[in-house]
Amino acid sequence: MSHLQRRSKIKLLKIFNVLRTNGPLHIRGIARITNIHPATVSSIISRLNYFFDIDNIEIVPGFRAKIVRLKNPDIKIEDVERYLEVRKQIKNI
Repeated sequence: MSHLQRRSKIKLLKIFNVLRTNGPLHIRGIARITNIHPATVSSIISRLNYFFDIDNIEIVPGFRAKIVRLKNPDIKIEDVERYLEVRKQIKNI
């Protein structure tokens, strides 16, 4: 596993753990707790939207937030790795 892959996996684990522990949160809340840049959090969640439910809510007029929750709170990181591996293999076909 490359250094980049290891760092991405650590970030992903942090996001999953925060959502398991705290329940649904907005992107900036996840970023604040995990100390991961909000754009990185958003990117990871967008790429793995298979595992997340995302609701866009308007908190006050003109201010929207993405609320993120795990589709399955019992998901294991191994399941995510398998999903990514299969997706990678399909792209290479």
